[in-house]
Amino acid sequence: MKYIFGLALVLFVSGCSSGEKTPTADGATSAPRASGDWSGKMQELSHALNKLLPLVSSQKEFNDPANDASIKESAGQLKKLSHQVRRLEKPAADPAYESIAQMLDEDLARAVNALHNGNRDYARLTIRESIGYCIQCHTQTANGPSFPKLDLGFDPSKLSPLGQGDYYAATRQFDSALTAYKNGIKDPAYAKKDIFGWERAARSALAIAVRFKESPKESKSIAQAISKNQAAPESLRKASKSWITAIDAWSKEKPGRYKGENALLERADALIKAGDKKAEIEDEHTQEIMYLRASADLHKWLATHPATKEPNEPRAKALYLAGRAAEESRELNFWTLHERYYELCIDTLPKSDLSKNCFKKLNDSVLMGYTGSSGLHLPAEESARLARLKEKAGVAP
Repeated sequence: MKYIFGLALVLFVSGCSSGEKTPTADGATSAPRASGDWSGKMQELSHALNKLLPLVSSQKEFNDPANDASIKESAGQLKKLSHQVRRLEKPAADPAYESIAQMLDEDLARAVNALHNGNRDYARLTIRESIGYCIQCHTQTANGPSFPKLDLGFDPSKLSPLGQGDYYAATRQFDSALTAYKNGIKDPAYAKKDIFGWERAARSALAIAVRFKESPKESKSIAQAISKNQAAPESLRKASKSWITAIDAWSKEKPGRYKGENALLERADALIKAGDKKAEIEDEHTQEIMYLRASADLHKWLATHPATKEPNEPRAKALYLAGRAAEESRELNFWTLHERYYELCIDTLPKSDLSKNCFKKLNDSVLMGYTGSSGLHLPAEESARLARLKEKAGVAP
């Protein structure tokens, strides 16, 4: 499904920070930080990826003994470079960069170990699935370029609609990505053949339209396509009608309501509160448009408001809200990304009401993640981490 990890990460840097200015809620701009070292290291990464891409795309080529040395060399170089990237100054202050870079580094380490241990299928799968890091980074906000068409030496036409869309999204060809996703969304045969892939395509298209395009018109066209596909799950067709209502309200909003340095933060706060209110009285999907919009605003705000040594209430609030938005749209994020925001919130403003709220959210999420049919199985290191954060947050024993 995801055959194209290689060249996707070539553009990881341009996706996370293009050097373009970041718009505020009212159209003002502020320039993000740039890092020549980061860009240079990404160029090195691209050369290693170019060697690996054709081999990862084909199971036959990947398992050919003649390619073994080349694969191990390229994978080892990727691991080395990804580890170096983690040590560099990030292109903006959004903490998502560090989290994504860390997870990429850890996944590539597992892939390299799997290769040397002879577990080639796991290694190939892990490398292929790492494209998710590119898509996650590229679709956080409207920052960065959108390329009309790139000739990257790879033809994705034989992939599924989800695979094609993921390829284009990872390489920042967002118009092509939306076309591929929407072709799949409209196809009843695809929905019947691969309902999991179909739903992923639908949600990914919506994320691009809302978070990157920031387009009510494009978002509505996707929701309408979902609602009209008779082979789609009834729950998602029902949700799409709620999305259309939220999108129509979005299209009628007047600009200029939120002003000043924290305009994006204030709008995100209002969107999440509105989403919470909707969730209390309607079905679980109704509020998703609001959380996606809030997520885009929060990532833009965090990217231009670095961490400080002293307690920083606005940033702590942004981290709490980013955690909320990520948790409520887990299908479109890494499953535990919200926990990272809650932990950073506690570190940013210890022993505060915000940090207490963040700890409660974090604690509930971690405990749920380790609870199964046989009860709670919390590892000792996780228990110790929660105890440390509980004390730092100022939560009573």
